[in-house]
Amino acid sequence: MTVIWALRILTAAILAFALRKGDEPERLVAAILIATIVLDILNHAMFGFTEFFVVNPGHLVIDGWGALALLWVALRANRGWPMLVSAAQIIVVLGHLAKIIDLSLVRFGYFAMTQLPIAIQAMALFAGTWAHMRREERIGRYRGWRLA
Repeated sequence: MTVIWALRILTAAILAFALRKGDEPERLVAAILIATIVLDILNHAMFGFTEFFVVNPGHLVIDGWGALALLWVALRANRGWPMLVSAAQIIVVLGHLAKIIDLSLVRFGYFAMTQLPIAIQAMALFAGTWAHMRREERIGRYRGWRLA
């Protein structure tokens, strides 16, 4: 239980760091991740907690929206790290789809596919924000988005 709270606190610190020190892509990714967390809390407040072996439609919708939003950022940001964040979110969605297809996957793969990618996303966001800060120190302001 202590490890879960340590991960949550670390994730919150990374999100705050990205909001404070990042440029538009870093702040937008942090906002999307925060939105998925808040929407998940609202989902459970409104509909309760389903059994772990049942697909939660709210999770599927929230995580699907998160995947689309993060993919949009990844394709337009003038950075490489959002691709990793987007890929991790796609793994979450694939975990839900795998659960729909075969419930025997619940014991091992589902937890890893839906709960662990936030750690990958938080670390990529931290590394990306840190790299952005260093790059601005070296070369000054630069475009946050690719030209369309």
